[in-house]
Amino acid sequence: MYGVLRSELPNIVILASGNGSNFQVLAEKSLNGELQARVKALIVDKPCGAIERANKLGIDSIVLSKPWYENFEHLIEDINPDLIVLAGFMRIIPENLTQKYFLKIVNIHPSLLPSFPGKDAIKQAYEYGVKVTGITIHFVDAGIDTGPIIFQKSLEVKEDWDLETLERNIHMLEHDFYWRVVNDLLYKPYKIQGRKVVWGV
Repeated sequence: MYGVLRSELPNIVILASGNGSNFQVLAEKSLNGELQARVKALIVDKPCGAIERANKLGIDSIVLSKPWYENFEHLIEDINPDLIVLAGFMRIIPENLTQKYFLKIVNIHPSLLPSFPGKDAIKQAYEYGVKVTGITIHFVDAGIDTGPIIFQKSLEVKEDWDLETLERNIHMLEHDFYWRVVNDLLYKPYKIQGRKVVWGV
C-alpha cells in the first residue's frame, strides 16, 4: 500500500527538456495551493524554454551536467523529493535508477498506452488514422513507456482536425489532469495490481 496522509507539504521535482508547458501548470497549481506540494526545483538536461518559465515563477532550475544520469542521481539524493515528475523529459532513465526510484518517478505520455510509445506519439497516432487517442500517466520502469498505468483519459479525434489541432487538444488534457494525478499520488492510498494502479484499497 502506498500513498499516505501528510501533516506537511511534500516536495516534488519536475524534469523537462523542452517548452515546459506541463511544468508551468504543475508549478502554478503548486503556488496557488491546488497542488498540495512544493516544487523544489526544475531539472533539465539542456537549456530550454522551461527554464524561462521557472525563472518567471521564482522556482530554481538546474541544468544537468554530463554524464547527466550521475548528476541526476546526486541531485535526487540531495533533494530527496517525495515524487519525481517527468514533464517532457526526453531522456531514457537507466535501469539501475528506475529500480532505485521505482514508484517515485511518474511520467505523462500523449497516447493511450500501449499504443504509440516513444517519441512523437501524437504524430504517430494522427498518421495512423486513429479515431480515439488520449493521455496516459504511468510510473517509470526500465522499459520505454511500459510502467504501471496510473491514469488514462481518452479523446475523440474529429474528422476535420489537423495535427496541430490534435496536439493542442492533447496538451489541454495533460494540463487538466497531470497535476490532479500527482496530487492523488501524494495523498491517496493505492497499490500496484498487475499492470495498473488501484486506488483506495
